[in-house]
Amino acid sequence: MTILSAQNKPEVKVDHARVKSGDPVLVTGTGFTANRTVMSHLRRPDGTEYNPLRFRTDERGTFVHKIDTVMLDVGTFEVWAEDESSKLLSNRVQFTVESSFTRP
Repeated sequence: MTILSAQNKPEVKVDHARVKSGDPVLVTGTGFTANRTVMSHLRRPDGTEYNPLRFRTDERGTFVHKIDTVMLDVGTFEVWAEDESSKLLSNRVQFTVESSFTRP
């Protein structure tokens, strides 16, 4: 008897959908290959992409990283990750950076 286990699709989440410029965004990835690498992607509001960042997953196939929004433009960003071992792509999630300036 052969038992096949379906690999879950990797998933990323952000801790906040909206942040003020300067506030961090925490990205958590789950369901990736354990003790391997993922490429994290971040798309700007204008549709261009920052250079991907490589992160190592832990023994549970998870990773966490903080995005510092100080230098990011105001607007909506999209983040996702690719499992470099399985080549599976995660879902895509968005977060919006809002101006931290208030009008008098």
